[in-house]
Amino acid sequence: MSSSAPVWEALPADTQRRFIAVRGALVLVEGVGVALLATALDARLALLSLAGILLLHLALNGVAWLRLRQGGLGALELLVHLLVDGAGIAALVYLTGGYANPFISLLLVPLILAAVTLPPAHAWGLAAWVGVLYTLLMRYYQPLALQVSAEAAVDLHLLGMWLNFLLTAALVAAFAGRLAATLRRRDAQLAEAREQRLRDEQLFALGLQAAAAAHDLATPMASTRITLDELRRDYAGDDELERPLHLLSAQLARMESVLERLGDVARARGQGGIQAEPVDVWLARVLEHWGLMWPDVGVSLELDSRLGLLRTDTALDTVLSTLLNNAAQASPDDVAVRARRQGRQVVVQVADRGPGLDSQSGKAPGWGVGLELARGAMTRLGGRLEVDERPGGGVLAQVVIPLADAEPSGEGHE
Repeated sequence: MSSSAPVWEALPADTQRRFIAVRGALVLVEGVGVALLATALDARLALLSLAGILLLHLALNGVAWLRLRQGGLGALELLVHLLVDGAGIAALVYLTGGYANPFISLLLVPLILAAVTLPPAHAWGLAAWVGVLYTLLMRYYQPLALQVSAEAAVDLHLLGMWLNFLLTAALVAAFAGRLAATLRRRDAQLAEAREQRLRDEQLFALGLQAAAAAHDLATPMASTRITLDELRRDYAGDDELERPLHLLSAQLARMESVLERLGDVARARGQGGIQAEPVDVWLARVLEHWGLMWPDVGVSLELDSRLGLLRTDTALDTVLSTLLNNAAQASPDDVAVRARRQGRQVVVQVADRGPGLDSQSGKAPGWGVGLELARGAMTRLGGRLEVDERPGGGVLAQVVIPLADAEPSGEGHE
């Protein structure tokens, strides 16, 4: 947990569950230790007092479990629990030999939990608390009377230290290790989110530039359209000028189509909402629109049956149009489009017979900013874009898109 988090804000549920599990294991170890002293070593103990402390410790852990179900413990509340844990361990040690008891180092367990869970100020406060408890136990305690020789008592003390070390190591590995792994996963997710945000900012900047360019071009293009229409009327039937004027009108219509598409994207973002349409219908629509700009390019289309439904997004239209544009520039006589279903995704391939990928850049000639924007758009939509060499020559671009329907692969749209 960050040191800047509010003290009353609930800790993550996973952290609280591990905290409760470790405390439960600690109570179990305390109970087993008392039982061994009373039975195997025939020690004279205040069993009622020890049992009361163990029950109190167990009840406090039960309170933590109930608080988790009600919304969770905050940092300050957890600190209070750990302070009471330290006092409970100190009370058990007070009744079982004081600082001579090798299990006195169990006072480190609440401190470890605080160090990996709470803000630094809370952890330092708990460190001071357990330090005070340890110091008091050096002077105030009830001696432990064992029915063994002095040599055996020393061996038992060393054995207790060994067991205590193993126990503490196990608790640290079980709690601190798991928590550190959780923190590493969170850091990785944050790093990925930062990278995604950077990509989004770059795409947003490019989008603003595109919108500004579209706005600036709208007026001169409208004037050009009026002028061209007048020229075509004035020179109708002129064999020398009719063909160039027709070509200029076609190119102007293409630019107007691009501006209209930019406007459609802006309107779709403003309206919001998600709709779905069959994959084959989406492909037919995009290819029809694209074909108006590339009327002389031959495109072959191959569709598998039952492709399913796709969430409509103008970004998808732009990605496919970009791939088609690049393929048409590379080989206008041979552009192949194929769509197939793959589980909960649809795979759309755009292939050409152009010069292929450059061995140094890994891109085909002309595949620059448009391809990077397409990659960013697919990442945002939960899909991916892959570009590779096509067997036999050319480039094979593959778009993997999540489907909107949750039907099995054999029950999609036909």
